[in-house]
Amino acid sequence: MNKECAIVQDLLPLYEEELLQVETKQFIEEHLKSCKECRLIAEQSQIPLPAEVEPGEPSKKMIRKITLRLTTIQIFFVAIAFMLAMGTTVMNDNAGFILTYTILGVVTYLFYRSVLIAVLLAGVPNFIWNCLLYMTDLLGEFYAESFWEALQLALFSLTIHLVFTMIGIVIGFCILKIMEEN
Repeated sequence: MNKECAIVQDLLPLYEEELLQVETKQFIEEHLKSCKECRLIAEQSQIPLPAEVEPGEPSKKMIRKITLRLTTIQIFFVAIAFMLAMGTTVMNDNAGFILTYTILGVVTYLFYRSVLIAVLLAGVPNFIWNCLLYMTDLLGEFYAESFWEALQLALFSLTIHLVFTMIGIVIGFCILKIMEEN
């Protein structure tokens, strides 16, 4: 490969995007007429890449698609958090929350890269479920004698669940750091 080929190959992306000055564009076209290797590279680079968003689609529609996908994922995370809250409560002698809330902390931190969002996704559904569980007879019995006792139970349960969520967040943070180093 000679020096002229290297220059042309470096300029091909700009040529394809029509971002070159007229003289440079003419130089590349002349070279492509005479150089089979560069012409082959130019032809291969013009293969359209599959895109999720069709060219020419209005940006509002593209943003709507992305927002819908993110919203769907967020609803999925919230639904999982509610199911975990309902299935793993401290007061029901179910220790499954230790692993599930740690995993929830890892996954939400890796996805959002935000401690606040991971804590909210783990804590809010848990607190709401515990309030429903301890402050009403949703499951046929009252767990607390008064509103304040029920609130204390809900907050205690929330605190324990958030401790394991924070452990998961720390694990997620460590995973990100290890991935960055590699």
